[in-house]
Amino acid sequence: MRWNCCGPMFGGAGVPVKISTVRKLPAPVDRGVDDAAMLEQVVSFYHETLKQSPEVLGYLAKRGLSHPEMIEHFRLGFANRTLGLRLPPKNRKAGDEMRTRLTKLGIIRESGHEHFNGSLVIPVFDAAGAVVEMYGRKITEAGTLRPGTPLHLYLPGGHRGVWNEAALEASKEIILCESLIDALTFWCAGFRNVTASYGVNGFTDDHRQSFAKHGFVTYGSPTTAMKPATRQRSG
Repeated sequence: MRWNCCGPMFGGAGVPVKISTVRKLPAPVDRGVDDAAMLEQVVSFYHETLKQSPEVLGYLAKRGLSHPEMIEHFRLGFANRTLGLRLPPKNRKAGDEMRTRLTKLGIIRESGHEHFNGSLVIPVFDAAGAVVEMYGRKITEAGTLRPGTPLHLYLPGGHRGVWNEAALEASKEIILCESLIDALTFWCAGFRNVTASYGVNGFTDDHRQSFAKHGFVTYGSPTTAMKPATRQRSG
């Protein structure tokens, strides 16, 4: 017969033994790095989480996003609350500092919840490889979410960066999609000369500057999917 005691633990002389609340797993971010490096660590953590999460892999497959190189090439990730659970407790100095900085960066909300929880996460990098934007798409359909929960999320503040900007430098023609998910669909179908705006009104100054830098002009609405932008030729 097995007997389990669920009561308090006592040491010598009947003194209660304190049970540590410090998490045993290492924190996913290092409080000693700068903000850019911390965002990079978050992207890396979400990326590794996705590769171990059958629910989001199933979501990608259902949408036809199953190219074997896609996940690694674009460093797609998945937020499932484990980042917050891996941080030291808030009542400890390290935990408080990490949460404060992650809140400032937009990864954790003032409520303490992860901003992208339950979302496929698509990072956007600048030319130097730094994370400048993150897009989250809930993998649960709208009808099953709590009313008012948005399906699409970005980091707080103005949009920055151009997704797959390398394509503008390498291609003579660019397919500009309205959304990052649509752009991934084109990429998986073999159209590597693709980029995306951040929604219907999400063609930003960064897009305009990048297009101009690489010699492109757009025809019609700059956010019309499958409307190619063509490189101007001098002479």
